[in-house]
Amino acid sequence: MRVLTHSAPDESGRSALELQAGPGETLDAICGGAVRVLQRRLGYRFTLDPLLLVHFAVSVGGAGRGRLMDLGTGCGIIPLVLACRWRGRDILGLELQPGLFSLARRNVLLNHCEQEVSLVLGDLRRVDEQFPAGGFAQVLCNPPYRARATGHTSLSTEKALARHELACELSDVSRAAAHLLEPRGGLCMVYPASRFAELVTVLRLFGLEPRVVRWVHPRADRPAKLVLLHAVKGGHPELTVLPPLVVHTEDEHAFTDEVRAMVV
Repeated sequence: MRVLTHSAPDESGRSALELQAGPGETLDAICGGAVRVLQRRLGYRFTLDPLLLVHFAVSVGGAGRGRLMDLGTGCGIIPLVLACRWRGRDILGLELQPGLFSLARRNVLLNHCEQEVSLVLGDLRRVDEQFPAGGFAQVLCNPPYRARATGHTSLSTEKALARHELACELSDVSRAAAHLLEPRGGLCMVYPASRFAELVTVLRLFGLEPRVVRWVHPRADRPAKLVLLHAVKGGHPELTVLPPLVVHTEDEHAFTDEVRAMVV
């Protein structure tokens, strides 16, 4: 297990060089420029989904209050938005892939979030070996959506592990969250709408009771593609369904006002 906590550029200036986009990388700005993100041009790149998740987690799950874990943090997008936009503190991101962990580390330094965000290189399937039980108030996760044998698997290992259940499955995410969360702690996830029944079933197997859901529609006249879900460890079976979240206007290239406010 490798941990990054309060790192800073050394006197040699090496870290300063790391904070610039290198060959094959891009430097992107979101949230009105409040968050800057280094990504690989041809590797795994974050989508709109984690941004929808972090806004949902703040408004519904109380993310930012208490210690928070982001399972599979990738380039660190969820901790970065929480730290820069909401001044969330005591946020930990867990990432399996060394390449993405390195990008997340650079992004934390780039956004001056060292006091708010820590990173761990590790496997969510082994969180019981890395973290004591019940140490977190909130867990967030934007897990791989596709089952191992479905869809086209990317030739990029980085993309494949992020999108397909090659290194973890839904049951692994649920088990990890159940271990990490304190009693009555909350898990927030974004997941394919087509797998909603499976999601609820698996969460309940690990004592995580769905309490709030919000369906995400690409347009108002189209079926939901994603679901945002908040579950509570040891919660009572009482589900609230929020009004749907519509991503695009009639012009498929334009965001609705609600989604635009999340990214601009």
